[in-house]
Amino acid sequence: MIARINESPSLRKLFGNRLAVVAMAVVSVYLLLFVWILAMEGVAKVGQWSGAYDLRERPVLGALLPERTLERVGAANLPGFGIKAHPTARTEQTAFHLNRIGTTLDSYDRIDPVGRDFDEHFARLTLAERRVADLDPAELRAIHTRALAEFESQSSLRRLRANLLATRLAARQVDAYARLYADRGEDADVLILLEEISLSLEEVGFQLEDMIPQVPADSPLAALDPEDFFAQAEAILAEPLPDPLYDAELLRTLKEAIAERLEGIDREIDAKLDDIEPYIELLMPMPSGVPGVLYRLRLLLGTDRQGRSIFIRAIYSGKVAIQVGVIVSLFAVGFGSLIGAAAGYIGGIVDHAVIWLYSTFSSIPELVLLIVLAFMFRGTELERTLIPLYAAFALTYWIGPCRVTRGEALKLKQLDFVQAANSIGAGSGRILLRHILPNTAHLIFINLSLLFIAAIKGEVVLTFLGLGIKEGASWGIMVDHSQPEVVAGFFWQIGAATFFMFVLVLAFNVLTDALQDAFDPKHVG
Repeated sequence: MIARINESPSLRKLFGNRLAVVAMAVVSVYLLLFVWILAMEGVAKVGQWSGAYDLRERPVLGALLPERTLERVGAANLPGFGIKAHPTARTEQTAFHLNRIGTTLDSYDRIDPVGRDFDEHFARLTLAERRVADLDPAELRAIHTRALAEFESQSSLRRLRANLLATRLAARQVDAYARLYADRGEDADVLILLEEISLSLEEVGFQLEDMIPQVPADSPLAALDPEDFFAQAEAILAEPLPDPLYDAELLRTLKEAIAERLEGIDREIDAKLDDIEPYIELLMPMPSGVPGVLYRLRLLLGTDRQGRSIFIRAIYSGKVAIQVGVIVSLFAVGFGSLIGAAAGYIGGIVDHAVIWLYSTFSSIPELVLLIVLAFMFRGTELERTLIPLYAAFALTYWIGPCRVTRGEALKLKQLDFVQAANSIGAGSGRILLRHILPNTAHLIFINLSLLFIAAIKGEVVLTFLGLGIKEGASWGIMVDHSQPEVVAGFFWQIGAATFFMFVLVLAFNVLTDALQDAFDPKHVG
């Protein structure tokens, strides 16, 4: 191998480019994962067909099967890398585990005690490799009761936190409507703005009335009087209008006091949740050994809204992206380059027909054509497969390779080596395959890279529009499903999809540029 590289100027130049070698390693990792997933899917189907084995029960071999991308592994919206969630999200995640265990225990207690299969009944508690503890149901019930009591003991804190957030929102609305009132134009409805300010001040007063009994006496909130806000609300709707409309300094003091109390409440809630974690660990212990390693890998990048592993879905989506990119780019570049070379070399009616064909397709905006071609499969049996994507991309992306290859063939057929092949009687097919196409290899490399990347991006766009992949896992589905998460400040799913896609696209671009530089006839030698 080393001798072969040393003998070839092109390979020597390629492997001498360190950045290209790194990009080649990255692309190789993606390709190895692609081949591994395809192989395991095939082995799993053979096992299901023969009934000899079930690969889903093998922790390592079945780790990247399609079913794993849909499997619930934990609570919703867990952050990655073991980072603690915000107290609000963490409270919901703790409640998920307690409710899941409690519901199953309740149903177990209700069914006929004769012939009850403990393991089968509690199998519904499975979260991937994380399973219910091998304890007696009565002992599980006792642990769950203690955990639930601990969780309920912080309910007053949660209610106070909700009140604080509602009060802060009402205070912000006062400021917002006051700014609108100050900037009002001639068409502004002044009465409505004043009413909104008054109602927001009243809401602040009501919330304070509910909160003050729950806060410590030395808290700045306890020093505030709800009647001050009620009086300001009444004054705004009376004549004459007060100047200023309300006490902005009092409102600022309120917001500072709320911020201080919220920070303290978050610490208290976190401490309470820390006390509950050991109970959940007793009820559903973290697995050890190989299952434990696999489970921690699943939680590496957190979970989505359905509690599915973002890491597993991102890796499996790489297989889908490569599958779409490879099939589309090979077909589009192969077809486009072949007919483009034939049109440029043969000329005449063949050239006119090809020009008319790609000119017609080029006159339609690419995205519109993609959407129309993908929409043609709506309501058919093929809608939930990848075939609509293959068809839409392949029938759109051949235009670029065809155009550039035709231009290069027009230039190459005037060169001496092609004229010499003609003079000794070589046929058009032989000249195309042995002389024209090999000397357009650098263009083919570029087009493969561009179309590979375009197919990956196109899948994301079409899936986002509801015309791409309908189920399973793909980077497009992950981006689409992450919209409400981003609004809530949870960026792990969209970040994972974007990162994995960015790395693949960047590495493929670098590698293709290096291949073009190494194998372009003008650069070799």
